[in-house]
Amino acid sequence: MLDSLRHRLGELILSPHSASSTYVFALAMLPSLVAGLLLFRESAATLLVLAVVIGCVAQLPALFLKRFAGGAPLLSAVVAIALVGPNTPLLVVIGLAGAAAAAELLRARFLPSVRFQVGLAAYAAVVIATQGAPAAYLRPNAATPTPEPIRLWLDFYGGSRMPIDITRLYLGNVAGPVFVTSLLAQVVGAAWLWYARRLSLLTVLGCVIAATAVTLLFHWAPSYQLASGPLWFGLALLLGDRLNLPRNQLPQLLVGLLGGGAALAVRSRGYAIEGSLVAVATVQLASAVVSAGASRLAASPRPQERLLPPSARSASWKA
Repeated sequence: MLDSLRHRLGELILSPHSASSTYVFALAMLPSLVAGLLLFRESAATLLVLAVVIGCVAQLPALFLKRFAGGAPLLSAVVAIALVGPNTPLLVVIGLAGAAAAAELLRARFLPSVRFQVGLAAYAAVVIATQGAPAAYLRPNAATPTPEPIRLWLDFYGGSRMPIDITRLYLGNVAGPVFVTSLLAQVVGAAWLWYARRLSLLTVLGCVIAATAVTLLFHWAPSYQLASGPLWFGLALLLGDRLNLPRNQLPQLLVGLLGGGAALAVRSRGYAIEGSLVAVATVQLASAVVSAGASRLAASPRPQERLLPPSARSASWKA
């Protein structure tokens, strides 16, 4: 058993492109989880334990029933909980983790061709349904509710002002979603996905171009608006994951342009970081549905071939 574990670990580190997609993405999330535990400590540990327990319970059908093969409810639960504030009510946390895990099982069972990050979609649905209940933020090592950087900028500053030093944003020593406040952690995670050949640089480039264009259009400070851990967790690690993107390069670039533009544009309507994440979830889900539909249409027989017997139909495809 120990030799098998060493072999899998060596394969994951040295040849991640041939390793399990679940393990590859889990390792990409590791910097975010470590940063969250260092910054928010007991609160982060409690939320992570809840997500892991609920995800492991939901993982059992995926392990023992073949019809759930390919589902990763544990990972979906952790992704969903990574985006909540450390002061979020435990009932909301439990409901969100359970919904994300269950929805991933259902996706793997009934819609395996529709690939998207279910944890992000579940978070977006709960934010909308509860009018922002997961957005209960605290500053690290403090017990008083504090606005996250984008909400602080919206409510009290606006324009091109920067109410928080860029260094703090980069390290993540600010209020925000418990496991994704650190931009540095997202950069490390994205670098791992790139090493594993899972990061679409075209999608990330599209995100950067569109997001920067929106900040310049509204005369905001690009350095402050883009130095956001939660933003790049959504745009790079989730939206930029090749596993959930179309195969062709042009659609990948278009997804990045739409995601980056939408994530920043919603801020002009009074939404903060939660609006950006909901926008990313919407773009990713739409992309997944369109890609699955296009693949099904491409695989379906042409009208004139439907009248042919199966043997003649396969011969026509070979020809």
